[in-house]
Amino acid sequence: MSKRMGSDVFSKETQKIKIDNGIDDFVRRTYMIRKKYIALVDRKSYWDRRDKQDILDEILEQYFKGKDIKDIPNK
Repeated sequence: MSKRMGSDVFSKETQKIKIDNGIDDFVRRTYMIRKKYIALVDRKSYWDRRDKQDILDEILEQYFKGKDIKDIPNK
């Protein structure tokens, strides 16, 4: 017997998850991250007493700040 949670995990559609305050939308995706970076995020989160998601958001905001990223053309 298998249990289903939410939607099909093999679907090509992304699953949007809203947080309680309704300000930000999150999408659950799977990405490969090197162990050394996971360890750094874990340690930074622990010592700063912050959520890991906040640390990752900050890293990505700093990376993309000031960059002009073009949209992917339709296939």
